[in-house]
Amino acid sequence: QTGLPETLPRPHQPLLESPMRVRETIRRMQPYTPPLEGRDPKQMLLLDFNESLIPPPPPVREAIIRFLDENRMQTYPDYGDFEPRLARYLGVNPDEVLITNGSDQGIEVVFRAFLEKEDPVLFPEPTFSMYRQIAQTLDARVVTVAYGPAMEFPAQQLEAAITPATRLLMLASPNNPTGKAVPAPWLEGLLERHPRLAVVVDEAYHEFCGETFIPLLRRHANLAVIRTFSKAFALAGLRLGVVVGRAEFMAELKKIRGPYDMNMLAVVAARAQLDHPQAMTAYIREVMDVAKPKVEAFLTRHGVRFYPSDANFLLISLENAGEAAAWLQSQNILVRPQKSAPGTFRLTIGPLVAMERFMEAFARFLSR
Repeated sequence: QTGLPETLPRPHQPLLESPMRVRETIRRMQPYTPPLEGRDPKQMLLLDFNESLIPPPPPVREAIIRFLDENRMQTYPDYGDFEPRLARYLGVNPDEVLITNGSDQGIEVVFRAFLEKEDPVLFPEPTFSMYRQIAQTLDARVVTVAYGPAMEFPAQQLEAAITPATRLLMLASPNNPTGKAVPAPWLEGLLERHPRLAVVVDEAYHEFCGETFIPLLRRHANLAVIRTFSKAFALAGLRLGVVVGRAEFMAELKKIRGPYDMNMLAVVAARAQLDHPQAMTAYIREVMDVAKPKVEAFLTRHGVRFYPSDANFLLISLENAGEAAAWLQSQNILVRPQKSAPGTFRLTIGPLVAMERFMEAFARFLSR
């Protein structure tokens, strides 16, 4: 019993007269609110967010338990040798990596480093929604180029949209939701033709795709790459990402990112994943070499259009895509309808047993 009221009394003044006046740009925005409610992996097949469908291997859990048993939660994070260990995995020097609170924070610190009010940031659409969301919070001017009718990468149109004022080109490779990687010869040529343009490549699905632009960092100081532990590493709930770039650029980003922004459970888990990659490697091999070809053959056999993908997901085109997604949800299978690409839904590819469940249910919908 504290004698304090359970809730503080609300001020009598209307909200619009509150002294807490946020910027007009923020007031006009809508929050990015993915549909997270009711996503119980024990009840539903989660094929909507491109997460891993299996948990991390036992060594990750054991590493977290050891950390808890050492009574270190009450102390500030000590990242120790993690960045050097991560740098070895990425094939770069330790001073060329910056760990972040998920790749979303990596995107944000890069945007904050480059963009001021009305500065143009360029990217193709449809793509990851957070690029636009973060740019808008900075009052930057978003310039977009549409993917082609077959979701082909708009290389010529993107380069034509670059002006002397363009501060940043943001690319996802493979792109979400279209699934295709950025053409490597085009990107290297663009870096050479526009040496003063900052180019950032989001490689969230690198482990599934196998292609990376990190080797280009040696030749192009205007490039940075972002990775995440949320997808193949199965640590989406712990939030850890990394920005990779020249050491002098990472030093600038450290001025923006807080010194303790990454929680230690994420770092402990990520280190254990790097030290025990066998389960992740086996999962990737089953998804990409076994399950994905079977899903593609199933869709082809049923006359369902999908876009070729280099990642662990497919963008499926269907006149009644929204109805299909709702029907699958009634069968406890979640897929992700795409507002930015009407008439489509995105399907995460998981292990074969999960995809057989999806194919059986989707076949029933198609035959109604």
